[in-house]
Amino acid sequence: MENMNEKSKKRHSHRRKSPNDFAKTVVIFVCVELIIVVGAIIGVNKTACNAVHKLEAAMPKSVMDLQINPNQDTYVSLDSKELDYGSFVADIIVEKRGIEAPVYYGLNRVSLRYGAGVSIDENANAFGDNANTFIAAYDETYFKSLKYVESGDKVKVKTADKTIIYKAVDVFVGDEGDSRVKDYKNNLILYSIFSDYGENSGKCFYVICEKTGEEVNAK
Repeated sequence: MENMNEKSKKRHSHRRKSPNDFAKTVVIFVCVELIIVVGAIIGVNKTACNAVHKLEAAMPKSVMDLQINPNQDTYVSLDSKELDYGSFVADIIVEKRGIEAPVYYGLNRVSLRYGAGVSIDENANAFGDNANTFIAAYDETYFKSLKYVESGDKVKVKTADKTIIYKAVDVFVGDEGDSRVKDYKNNLILYSIFSDYGENSGKCFYVICEKTGEEVNAK
């Protein structure tokens, strides 16, 4: 009888968990959840950084460290002596797709943080008639709707003295520096880079625009 009681006590003792054991289980569970959440955050941030670095890599070294004052509310003229990297030079607008973003002169991670960056062919003027002008922004922020732009969509660039009207004439997904871009010589070219997740990972979405007219801004 005593042996049976001893066995019963042992069985019950195995079934019981002390408060300390329960606390340890909770702590382990919380730690595992934190590891998963932190890992996900790091993964997202890495994706964002990679996309920005890809855009920035093609820019001249003189643009890499530009700083931007996001509180600029007056356009700097493109032929002004005050024009410098980081100057607020335009707004890019595609009303049909809900795009409206400030455009800063030069392109790096800072300009992409606050809007879009503009770069031009060497020895040319931005939005001029003698070369291509490139405007880039991050796919998941200011240009998140760029991938929905279609040929025929109206694109406007508002600068200090005028509003330039364009029409999208071609859209395509391609690699960075895609050879098809080189076929155009006098166009506005909008582009963004897809995130590292998805079928178009690491590729660019290009919108080729052709100038159709311009309007002098009211003073």
